[in-house]
Amino acid sequence: MIRRFLLALAGLMAAHASAVVVDVNLPYKELRLKDGMLFTGVAVRSLNTSTGTVMLLVNKDLISVRAAMLPDEVAARLKELTPVLSKEEQEAEKQQEAADRKKAAENAERRQRVAEDEAAAARAASRSLNVKAAADTAAKAEAVPAEVARFAEERAKAYFKYQDDPLSNIGAVTSSDIFLDNPEPVPGWGGRYRVEGKAYRQYVNNQASGFGRSAKEFEILIQTHETRKPEIVEIRIK
Repeated sequence: MIRRFLLALAGLMAAHASAVVVDVNLPYKELRLKDGMLFTGVAVRSLNTSTGTVMLLVNKDLISVRAAMLPDEVAARLKELTPVLSKEEQEAEKQQEAADRKKAAENAERRQRVAEDEAAAARAASRSLNVKAAADTAAKAEAVPAEVARFAEERAKAYFKYQDDPLSNIGAVTSSDIFLDNPEPVPGWGGRYRVEGKAYRQYVNNQASGFGRSAKEFEILIQTHETRKPEIVEIRIK
């Protein structure tokens, strides 16, 4: 089967005037290439003068190596077995080699262009992702104070309606208004904000008939988190 494969390969290569495949059978117990690679129980089966390669049969596998890697004595033996080319064949071989080099250069240039295009596309995608990430981060940072303000207002309303002065004469709070300043970051505390405000209430007076009114200034410390809702650290009455 290997013999038929080599003959078929030789037939295909012979279709090109510039390609000469020399079918040989040079067995060696050991064959060490010039790059140090060692083969045992190997046979040199063919030489392609156009590509400068030889086919080695190693453990029933065909392996292609550069002829220039063969030991000098093996290369000399192959040279003896290689027929002398006519001037026409030599010229055709030179033309084929030139065409092969040109094609290889074109392929290398094409691969380089593809690689550069892919690299440019990757850089553009990375820049786009970075810009989007920066925009998302900025948008989140801008949204935090507004979120803190809403949270502070909700908690302040609940606090001055149900929790403030539980032992005082304040009964049911009938109405209230909360006025807040803008949240301010607390220096040295990542994600912590201070919100100052004033609460106005009207309530039922438990110790006297009728209603009472009050106004209190207060301060709320709020801690924000990336993955969960804000939380109250302290509500302090001024």
